Amino acid sequence: MKTHDQIENACIAEKLQQNVPPEETDSLSGVKSQANTTNWLADLEQTLQLGDQFVGFAVGVIDLARMEALLAIKTLPKLLMLWLIMIPIILLTWCAFSALAAWSVYAASDEIGLGMLMLFMLQVLLLLSCRWLFVKYRKRMTLPYTRAQIEGFMRSNSDGFSNRGETKE
Repeated sequence: MKTHDQIENACIAEKLQQNVPPEETDSLSGVKSQANTTNWLADLEQTLQLGDQFVGFAVGVIDLARMEALLAIKTLPKLLMLWLIMIPIILLTWCAFSALAAWSVYAASDEIGLGMLMLFMLQVLLLLSCRWLFVKYRKRMTLPYTRAQIEGFMRSNSDGFSNRGETKE
């Protein structure tokens, strides 16, 4: 499917080829001139076709991104509800695992105190793991590498400005 500009350029090329006088086509310069005109028009037509293909590609990508964004927005409530359902399941699974571990220690040792200690130690271990992750993630939230980069840049600029002042004096 040709656009209006491509059809117009093809018509101009035909007119230029038809209006060339016969004596000019016989001479060497006329042949070069006609060849240059034909090459230029062919290049122009290829460039226009490439532009049309790029525009079609860009429109397709934009449509795809729009449709995916709509799908993601429609999926968000379902994802949130699933997460809310999963939270108690995860908690119950941890409690069941802790009870199983404590019961196994009690069954192996016949000491209820060791079973309770096992239950307590599992909870402490989980709490320490969560605390470690909390500190780690909180540190990431302060953007330490970005701040260090900015501080280094500011330090190098202040050093550069102070060195310039000394060289002028």
